[in-house]
Amino acid sequence: MWDWVGKLEELRRRDQLAVLVTVTKSTGSTPGKKGAKMIVLPDGTFYGTVGGGVPEHFALEDARKCFELMQGATSTVPLEQRGEFPACGGTMELYMELVNDNPRLYLFGAGHIAQSLCQVLDGTHFRVHLVDERSEWINSPALPAGVIRHQRHYSDFIREANWCEERTYATILTYNGAVDQQVLAEVLPKPARFIGMVGSKSKWGKIQKNLEGLGHDLSRVRCPVGHDNGGNSPREIAVSIASQLFATSHGRE
Repeated sequence: MWDWVGKLEELRRRDQLAVLVTVTKSTGSTPGKKGAKMIVLPDGTFYGTVGGGVPEHFALEDARKCFELMQGATSTVPLEQRGEFPACGGTMELYMELVNDNPRLYLFGAGHIAQSLCQVLDGTHFRVHLVDERSEWINSPALPAGVIRHQRHYSDFIREANWCEERTYATILTYNGAVDQQVLAEVLPKPARFIGMVGSKSKWGKIQKNLEGLGHDLSRVRCPVGHDNGGNSPREIAVSIASQLFATSHGRE
């Protein structure tokens, strides 16, 4: 038996969305027996097998639909002749489970508010990716162990990250308004469910003028990010941002 548990753990560390396909029932003559597993990635890459041939072909098709709908599924695969695919006559039932489908937060800037936000989100369903070039901030011992740290330039991360309009959230909290604007301009073309940026109304007005002048659509951006709870401390602002993230994730706004 192949090490599917190890592969799942590797994908979890990479925060890689995948579908775990399991044969739950096998009747008659089938190439894959109950318990057989394969793991499918959004780009069609797969590991393991549920028997090859017809069941594998349709498992890949069904996994693709799971990615499109962002939900698991079950299916029955009668192994009879389908077009050009010869088959052996039995029936297989497959269960497809999305894994690593938690919402992921790309958090740009590792300053005081971001450190507090990471602490507030610790233990929740959000998978937090913290991005900052500054060693003293990205390696802070105050950060929870579950935070995925990226000590690199914002542009490099934005270019290479996995973006998804259903599960990607981006919040911009850098140390400088000009950097915030640069990051926002690079994030805007990417698919994301949530884009937020810290800042005063006057700062936001200036950034709006600059980016709209360059042709950017800012209708998706929430600035100042977070629910207005009246607080001004890093922790209070972090709580307000977390509240808005949860409300969006749970379909409340």
